[in-house]
Amino acid sequence: MFDEPDMALNQRLGVLLASTGAVYEVRSKAFTLAGDSPRNPIHIANAYPPGTLPSFNQDDGAAPIKGLALKMLKKRGSSTPNKLQLARLVSLTREMTRLGGKAVDAEKQPLNEDGFQAVISGKARV
Repeated sequence: MFDEPDMALNQRLGVLLASTGAVYEVRSKAFTLAGDSPRNPIHIANAYPPGTLPSFNQDDGAAPIKGLALKMLKKRGSSTPNKLQLARLVSLTREMTRLGGKAVDAEKQPLNEDGFQAVISGKARV
């Protein structure tokens, strides 16, 4: 969640997502980041209704992005997330917080360093 969303933040988000190699999915209007493990891509979506993101290539959207939802997708039901991909998820989350955001867990509780380490070790819900 971003404390002070504005259109300049949208531009910075676009630059950040492009620099990570995230790919815009036209159908879902969200981004996917294959990262270190394509079997567990990171899904990046707008956390607030309508739940869609602009492509940032053609436009920065009509309204400021108030928050993003980052989650790991499982390609196979039994596959466990790759530790490198979990570390990439945490790294991306930290980059988002540097843009002025707050990181929260699945229960909307603020994440601290212990929470980030729990994600990387696979002991947190992602």
